[in-house]
Amino acid sequence: MRDLSNSVARNPSSAGFTLLELIVAFTIMALVAGMVFAGLRLALNSYEASQSRLEDAARERVLLDHLKHQVGSLFPLTPTGAFAADSQNPEEPVDLAAQMLASQAPLFYGDSDSVTFITVAPLVLRENPGLTVVRYGLAQNEFGDFYLGAMEARYTGRGVFLTMADLPQGKPLPLIYDVEELQFEYYGYDLESESYLWFDFWNGEEMGSVPEAIRITHDDQYTLVPVNANFSGGLNSLGGLGSGVGRVLGGTVGAP
Repeated sequence: MRDLSNSVARNPSSAGFTLLELIVAFTIMALVAGMVFAGLRLALNSYEASQSRLEDAARERVLLDHLKHQVGSLFPLTPTGAFAADSQNPEEPVDLAAQMLASQAPLFYGDSDSVTFITVAPLVLRENPGLTVVRYGLAQNEFGDFYLGAMEARYTGRGVFLTMADLPQGKPLPLIYDVEELQFEYYGYDLESESYLWFDFWNGEEMGSVPEAIRITHDDQYTLVPVNANFSGGLNSLGGLGSGVGRVLGGTVGAP
């Protein structure tokens, strides 16, 4: 009878794996596991990035909707009497003509870089709603990135509005991120051409009214927001604003 034990002893490779084979097998397994882990990690990173983009887009849509609501809820406030003066110091002489002009004009100031107005729909101060001064403009964060920012202050007098329009203090709330170029335009009636036009500057005291729409252009996109409020005070004959918003279609201006 053949001795099997001697056969196994003479041919040890037939009884199992050699050390080299085990090393090769573990190496292959490690490579496969690494490739699988890298694929899973890449998929996870892609998922997290897509979720972050979706969340940012959703947040931006919500804030943009609120921006439209704020502008649409613009309030053409006109400070009256002594409250229209820039200073409340009784010892300073009062410019009656300037005070009369200020008391008959709505508080609104906008140029191509920023816009300041009164609204009844606050965003930051929503827990204590009321007349709120809002300023939109281009802002920069600590990383050097630009964005469309908003600032708010509770309206307690004309001085608050002037401060917000001239030199506001504080950190703006980001509304639209990654904005390189920003431009504001204002739609209203032009007496010279007797037609409705887009202006790159609008001062409520000079125009005697608020614009009928505001267009905010950021990079290659724009947001057109009709103003729901109309001012019909003593200076409305200077501004002459009627109902021209209905002629603004798709960001273009039609004939009056």
